[in-house]
Amino acid sequence: MILTVFEISVLMSKWVIYLSVAAVIGGTLMQHLIKAQPNLRISVAKYIGLGAAFGLLAVGINYFAQVGSFAETGLMGMFDAQMHAFLWPTQVGDTVFWRLIGFGSMLLASCRMLSKNNNIRHFSVAISIISTLLIAITFTFIGHSAELGLIAQGLILIHVLVVASWIGAFYPLWKLCNIDDNIVIQNVMDTFGRIGIGIVILVLLSGMGMVWMLFDSPTELLSSDYGIAVTIKLSLVAIILLIAAWHKFILVPNLTIFTAPLAKRKLQKSIGLEALVALIILATTAILSSVLGPISLG
Repeated sequence: MILTVFEISVLMSKWVIYLSVAAVIGGTLMQHLIKAQPNLRISVAKYIGLGAAFGLLAVGINYFAQVGSFAETGLMGMFDAQMHAFLWPTQVGDTVFWRLIGFGSMLLASCRMLSKNNNIRHFSVAISIISTLLIAITFTFIGHSAELGLIAQGLILIHVLVVASWIGAFYPLWKLCNIDDNIVIQNVMDTFGRIGIGIVILVLLSGMGMVWMLFDSPTELLSSDYGIAVTIKLSLVAIILLIAAWHKFILVPNLTIFTAPLAKRKLQKSIGLEALVALIILATTAILSSVLGPISLG
C-alpha cells in the first residue's frame, strides 16, 4: 500500500491530535494531584498549553489534508472552495469546529489556571474541564463508532477520556521524579495508582465492548489487516498494564526502602518506557482509524 502525501499528512496529524488530547486531559487530571508542588504545577500548565497549541495546529493540518485528498488536484486542492463547501457542513466540519473551540479554550485556560486570583483560577479550571469533555465528545462524531449507534458512541467517549487521562499523566509523573522528597513522590504515585485501577477497568470494559461490536468472530482478529492491527494494539496495552503493575507493587514501595536517587531513577526510567509504549499505541490507533478501518474486515 502506497500512501499519498495527503494520506500521510492525515495520519501524522491524527497522531499529534491524539497526543494533544492526552496532554490536555491527563495534564488537567494531574494538576489536581500535585497541588502542593508549585514548580511542578507550572511545568504541567505549560505541558497542557503546549498540548493545546499542537492540537490546534494538527486539527488545521488534518482538515486541509482531507480537503486536498478529496479534491485530487495536487497541493492547491487544499484550498478548493467547492470541496470546502462540501466538507464543512458534514461531521468532518463539526469535528474540526468543536476541536478548535476545545483546544483554543484549553490554551487560554492553561495560561490562567495558576492565577493567584481565586475567581480566575476556579473559572480556568471549570473551562479546562468543559474543554476536555468537548474535545472527547468530538470522537463520537466521526469514525466507525458514529455508525454503530449510541452505545458505541458512549463506549468511545469513555475510552477517550480514560485512555487520555492515563497516557497524558506520564509526563507529569516522569517530571515528579525530579523532586527531592521521595515520600511526596510515593504519595502522588499511590493516589494515581488508586485512580489507575478505575481507569484500567474502564479501559478494558470500553475496549472489549468496542471489539465485540466491531468483530463478528474472534478469528477476524487474526485473519484481516484490521484485526491484526487491533491484536497488536491489545498486546501493547497488555505490556503497558504490566509496566503499571511493576510500578505499583515494586518500584513505588522501593522509594522508601532503597537509596533514594537509585529508586527514583529506576521509577523515572520505567515511566519513560511506559510513555514510549503509549506513543506506539497511539500511532497504531491513528493507523487503525486512518489507513485500515473496519471496512477492511469486509
